[in-house]
Parts: sequence; structure tokens; C-alpha cells
Amino acid sequence: MALQSDRYVAILLGRVTLGVFAATGALVALSEWGVIPREALLVGAPAIVAALLLDTFLYNEFLLAGGPPWLWVEIYAFLYVQAAVVGAVAYVLRAYWSEPIDG
Repeated sequence: MALQSDRYVAILLGRVTLGVFAATGALVALSEWGVIPREALLVGAPAIVAALLLDTFLYNEFLLAGGPPWLWVEIYAFLYVQAAVVGAVAYVLRAYWSEPIDG
């Protein structure tokens, strides 16, 4: 039931991961542009918090000022990591549910 190492690439580039990344990225972008309510930013909240923490760390430790353009690149990178986690969970759950029940 454990993940096989050769399946990590399949998870990173899998349909679930790419679909979740596209959906969360679209929601974050549309919310940022004001097309949909700002509350939709909640889907990207873990990625936004991680990017802000990384930006703060880089500024405090190395005096690198990220600013808005660099910060959004970080946010979308973390959104992809978030989508990969969702893809990995979906992969594990699918493998678990597809196992035959011994009885």
C-alpha cells in the first residue's frame, strides 16, 4: 500500500495534480482580479501563507526583497506543491479503495 518511488513522477504530473493546480490557480487569479469574491482566495490560503513566510524569511535573513511580482511566482509554486499533495492523497486513497477485501 506504500507509494512506489517510480510513481512519484506520475503523481507530480498526474491529471489530478494538474487539474487541482489549474482549478486553484484560476480561483486565486479570478479572485485577485475581482471577478469572483475575495473569499475564494481561501483555496490558496496554505500556498499564500507559505509564500509570505518564505518572502519574510528571505528578507530577514538575506535582505532579499521579493515584492509583488516575485511573490506571485512563489505563491503559484506553492499552489503546485499543494496540488501535488492533493494528487498524492487521491492516489493513495484510490489504491486503498481498489484493494480487494479479504473475507
